[in-house]
Amino acid sequence: MNRVELKENAKQSLKGKWGQAILVLIIFGAITLAVTSISLIGNASILTNPEALSSLFDKSGNINFGLSQAISVLLNVFVTSFLTLGSVSFFLKVSRNEEVTFKELFSKTKLWLLYIGVSIMTSIFIGLWSLLLIIPGIIATYKYSMVNYIMIDNPELGVFGAIRRSKEIMYGHKFDYFVLQLSFIGWQLLSALTLGILMLYVSPYMSVTCANFYNSIKDKNTNN
Repeated sequence: MNRVELKENAKQSLKGKWGQAILVLIIFGAITLAVTSISLIGNASILTNPEALSSLFDKSGNINFGLSQAISVLLNVFVTSFLTLGSVSFFLKVSRNEEVTFKELFSKTKLWLLYIGVSIMTSIFIGLWSLLLIIPGIIATYKYSMVNYIMIDNPELGVFGAIRRSKEIMYGHKFDYFVLQLSFIGWQLLSALTLGILMLYVSPYMSVTCANFYNSIKDKNTNN
């Protein structure tokens, strides 16, 4: 499918599911905000308490990463990982015209370690390519852009299998995906003018369109 067809199909797939899609965005945002707020409140209480503040440093003046800070980081990572995959899974099912509700957001808790592993490795690979020049780093970003979809469809591939599969299916399609995402820039600018409110429409529309892109290439170029 071309870009116009991908976007038109996304709008068709979202008919009757806009309410669930918006609910997914609201729940995702609310939980993420709550977890972040808890972390910030905890850090603020430390900074305003002289005794607690002194416990952040050891005798040599180095930062002492305490248990509470470690729990805060792990909580953020855990929540972000399974919610991200859950939202991707939701919009992937919408793109395939499958029955789905907002509960899909919580359906991928078992894959959080896989998500973290893939995120770490892709970040390292993109970082290494970026050391050469900005352009190779951008190309690498698009090369690994399908890993979330692949983890959902084929979790048995593991960390490196998902990364390798993304490279395979994006062969010859990186610029197409870049142009597809760029085509939403007008909507994103309008969203900024509405203080983000319009994103309740734009985000599901864009997410399902990107899922359509994955569906259209997922079985191609597997030998490259």
